[in-house]
Amino acid sequence: MDDVARMIGYRPFPWMKWCWSFITPCVCMGIFLFHLVNYKQLSYNNTYVYPWWGEVIGWCLALSSMLCIPISLFYKLFRAKGTFRERWAHLTTPVWGPHHLEYMAPDIKSLSSLTPGTDDNKVIIFESVM
Repeated sequence: MDDVARMIGYRPFPWMKWCWSFITPCVCMGIFLFHLVNYKQLSYNNTYVYPWWGEVIGWCLALSSMLCIPISLFYKLFRAKGTFRERWAHLTTPVWGPHHLEYMAPDIKSLSSLTPGTDDNKVIIFESVM
């Protein structure tokens, strides 16, 4: 939420965090599962049925973009050291280093009070001269 506040200049409504965290992933997963449950073999004008290998190619193309994130998540979880909880905490903690200083607001505590519609919602954003 702090990163979004830095980008758009004010803090979004709290329900947006719930949307990004739970509602949108659940809706996307529901649509995908609904499609899998109601799957029918692909046909053209109800006369030509596409061969199985054509559908396999289509599924491979579709899944190649959908599986990148889960596969990299499992790869990084299994390659990290420590217990599962330690690995999860390490992988989900953002890393802010000197290369991110141009994006950090000078007063981080002031971002928690920013809400849309207030006059006090200006965030200073440092721009790079590159």
